[in-house]
Amino acid sequence: MGLHRLTSITLGVPDVAASTAFFHDFGLTGDGLLSTRDGGEQLELVASATRSLERLGVGTDDPDDFDRIAARVGHSGLGAVVESSDGRLVLSEPVTGLLVEVTMAEPYAVLPTPHTFNRPGVNERFDVPAESVLAADGVAPSNLTHVVYGTPDQPTTLQFFTDVLGFEISDQVPGIIAFTRCGEVHHNLAIQAAPVAFPHHIAFEVDDIDDVVRGGQSMVDADPERNMWGVGRHAIGSNWFWYLRDPSGTFVEYTADIDRISAQDLYRPKDWQGHEFLYSFGPPVPAEFLEPSDLADLIAAS
Repeated sequence: MGLHRLTSITLGVPDVAASTAFFHDFGLTGDGLLSTRDGGEQLELVASATRSLERLGVGTDDPDDFDRIAARVGHSGLGAVVESSDGRLVLSEPVTGLLVEVTMAEPYAVLPTPHTFNRPGVNERFDVPAESVLAADGVAPSNLTHVVYGTPDQPTTLQFFTDVLGFEISDQVPGIIAFTRCGEVHHNLAIQAAPVAFPHHIAFEVDDIDDVVRGGQSMVDADPERNMWGVGRHAIGSNWFWYLRDPSGTFVEYTADIDRISAQDLYRPKDWQGHEFLYSFGPPVPAEFLEPSDLADLIAAS
């Protein structure tokens, strides 16, 4: 698989300044294009009447992917090529018109985490408190890890990402949600059935559970209205989570310890039923997580 990670996304938000301030508090840096620690410029915010996912960037390390993907567009009849140039291919997803931009991209260069953990039989730290206890700086998210995207025709949108772009399905609840990947991370894009196209949530990977909790607690301490759901551990993907609410209404997740898949034929997913995939443990799922409070407004705007 030449595809190996998300590169960046463009989110439409009603108040760019308010959302920018939120993401600065979340740990992203920069102005205009917001950056993660290891992924560089990964989030663009643009003005929009309602929250929306305008563009999804995907990285490849194989230049032949451009020709292969363009050919599959023609053979499948799914989507359209919007732009094709040296090192860049832009496609339009057939159901929602979402722009998908494929570019050449290097893998993340990630330094080992400085955090150490003691557990029965394995001691990594002696004579000092844990690094997270001593940390004075805020959490620095490593990278944009995944997006969960609602679409009114889930099977067709899923077919576009798998048959045309080459994403692979890690786990799914057929017809409801499919967790797909373009690299080793368990899911980079989850495609869920919805009455209207919208970004349900975006997730940024941090080093470990300490950073999930430190980041989430800091965000909620600054504004309790930001809290959405957490802290807990998902079942599908196994990742730790804490969800916050951005001013636009999009949920934003700190995540850590997500499953990695080395090869499709080595992974044996469970046959998930209903909502059991949502979490292994944690607080009860808020009703708003399953049906966002602005869903009626999004439907009306569409």
